[in-house]
Amino acid sequence: MHGTDEEPNGSKAVTLLLRLSTMALALTSAVVMATASECTIYQPNGAKATVTFKDYPPFVYLAWFNFVATILEAAGIYLQVGTGDCDDDEEAPKIPRIVLVAIDVAVLALLNLATGAAFSAVVAYGPQISACTGTAGRFCEQVHRSKHFSLAASIAAGSAAFFKDVPLPFNLWPKSSDDC
Repeated sequence: MHGTDEEPNGSKAVTLLLRLSTMALALTSAVVMATASECTIYQPNGAKATVTFKDYPPFVYLAWFNFVATILEAAGIYLQVGTGDCDDDEEAPKIPRIVLVAIDVAVLALLNLATGAAFSAVVAYGPQISACTGTAGRFCEQVHRSKHFSLAASIAAGSAAFFKDVPLPFNLWPKSSDDC
């Protein structure tokens, strides 16, 4: 603690890092899914069908839920950084902290729903999605990448919620006297 009597801010720093990771991973997942290239599938009867992520509702949910989670997480980062280190102050406004908890719950719920929908859609539509591998297009690869980014974002969001309440005994930035 560098010989000072400041409260350790390690959990705030780790939480901020995890929030930034959540935001980046959720946005990446949404963009990768939204840009999933078209794929042409040739059916046994000779007919061909072109598919995109929009043809599978769970993939549309994944893209939108991850995009909304990104926006909410950005608001959460703003609230975490904007409230400063005066969270324990009795006179500090409680509304931002309440809103931050609501955002944390909403982000985690959206990411878990999106990830679960994507994983179950890959199982349900497996043969159709697998038909797009190789020379037919990158659709299958993008679907798998997007669902893994979404899973990573969900894990980061859950970890951020956990570390927010766990005191970590180190400081990453000094507390200035002007903060409170």
